[in-house]
Amino acid sequence: MSDNLKTGFVILNYNDYKTTIKLVESIKNYKSIDLIVIVDNCSTDNSYEKLHEYVNNNVILIKSDKNGGYAYGNNFGIHHLIENYNCDIVFISNPDVEFEENLVVEIKKQFKNNSKYSVLSGVMLDINGNVVKNPYWNIPSYKYDLLDYFFIGRRINKKEFIVDYTQEIMEVEVIPGSFLAIKSDVIRDIGYYDENTFLYCEERILAKKLKNKGYKSGLITGISYKHMHSISIKKTFKKVDTIKIFYDSKLYYNKEYNKVGKFRENILKIAAKISLLEYKVLEKICK
Repeated sequence: MSDNLKTGFVILNYNDYKTTIKLVESIKNYKSIDLIVIVDNCSTDNSYEKLHEYVNNNVILIKSDKNGGYAYGNNFGIHHLIENYNCDIVFISNPDVEFEENLVVEIKKQFKNNSKYSVLSGVMLDINGNVVKNPYWNIPSYKYDLLDYFFIGRRINKKEFIVDYTQEIMEVEVIPGSFLAIKSDVIRDIGYYDENTFLYCEERILAKKLKNKGYKSGLITGISYKHMHSISIKKTFKKVDTIKIFYDSKLYYNKEYNKVGKFRENILKIAAKISLLEYKVLEKICK
């Protein structure tokens, strides 16, 4: 790759302009980032007007034509950066993250020096600076997802993923969607994010599409970022609603990417109904 990698940054906002502004203010002077694109995903508050105050030479604000969810909104920003500014690298970030410029610098350096990886990120930390449990994971199988609907199944599935600090870059399957960088030619080659999910499972679908094309993802162990975890989602949806959206996305993933037949698809639907009933009962008990 060229020594001078043009770098774009996508931040997706939905009804959470304060968090988005905080991130933009913290990174707008990073010389390693050429352009920041804020995508307002058809917010129902005054986000667009508030965010417009922060537009300058390297901060662009665009509005999606509909709220098609996480994948749709991020694709909207990625297309804008690649088609209008010919960016070589696109960073995709949740608004609720914090990071120093060395994170971007190191990722760009590794892209230049190591052609093995098409997607890179750093280690995710919580708000207190502790490594988040399971900061990466494997692409889920049908069996894993089926077991995951139930309490006992989740215990069977339980596997701890630990960062191996003896490796400069760990090859991993699924990188968290809260913060990652991808080569522009790669995201084009795999057909961008799959827009058929509204929320959740975008990471595993991206990982599956990358793996199917022979691309590799890596976790750079010497750098990190803090993630505050789904602030805008918690503001917008009740817990049971988010679980239903998650299950709908899992069903789509298994139909389209694990290629399950009608029988196994129906088993997943039944499992989802039972699991949702459990959550609703627990929610009533908690209240």
